[in-house]
Amino acid sequence: MNDPIPPAKSSQQPEERQAISRLRQLLNESGFLHASLIRHPRRCGKDYCRCSQGKRHYHQSWLIGQTLKGRTQMKHLRPELVEQVRVWIERYREADALLERISKTYWQRLKKRRP
Repeated sequence: MNDPIPPAKSSQQPEERQAISRLRQLLNESGFLHASLIRHPRRCGKDYCRCSQGKRHYHQSWLIGQTLKGRTQMKHLRPELVEQVRVWIERYREADALLERISKTYWQRLKKRRP
C-alpha cells in the first residue's frame, strides 16, 4: 500500500520542510498565548484629572481577552508585560498558520491518492 505521508525529509516538498522547520523553532521558544491584546482607554474618575476633559486625555490600559466555552475572559495587564504578551500572541498565530500550511499539504496528498 502506498503511504500518503512521506517518512523521510527527502520526500517532503520544500515548502512543507520549511514550515515544519519553522514550527520546530517556534516550539523550542517559550510562550504561546491564544488571546487578543486590547488597548482600553478609560477615565480614572477623579474630577481634577485631565482625563475628565475628554476622550483624547483618557488613560491607557491593556487587557487580554480569550473566549473559552463560549464565554469571554478578560484580564488586565501591567504595562511592562504588554510587549512580552504581544510576542506570545504573535508566536501562537505564526504557529497556527504554519500548522494550517502543513495540513493543506497533507490534504493535497490524500486527494491525489487513489481510493
